[in-house]
Amino acid sequence: MSAKRYDEQFKRDAVAFYEDNLGLSLQQASSDLGINRATLHGWVKALGTGKRARTKRLAKQAQEISDAQRIRELEKENARLREQREILQKAMKYFAAETNW
Repeated sequence: MSAKRYDEQFKRDAVAFYEDNLGLSLQQASSDLGINRATLHGWVKALGTGKRARTKRLAKQAQEISDAQRIRELEKENARLREQREILQKAMKYFAAETNW
C-alpha cells in the first residue's frame, strides 16, 4: 500500500479549512477531508498560521472579562442588599421598641 501524495495547495486548503472552523475537531476535519488525523495534524503544525489558537485565546479572554464584569455587578448588588437589610433591621428594632408599653 503506497502513501498518498498531496500537493502543497491541498495541504494549505486543508489547514485553512481546519483553522477556519472552530467547532470542528481535528478528527472531524480529517474525516471530512478523507485524510489521516496525524497527517492533518502535521500539516497544521508545519503550515498553520495559529489563527485558531489566537481566536480561541481571544474568546477565552472575552469570556473572562465578561465573567469579571458580572462578578463586579453581583458584588455591587450584594453590597446594596446588605445595606437595605441593615436599614430594615434598624427599623424593625425601632418599631419593636416603640410598641413596648
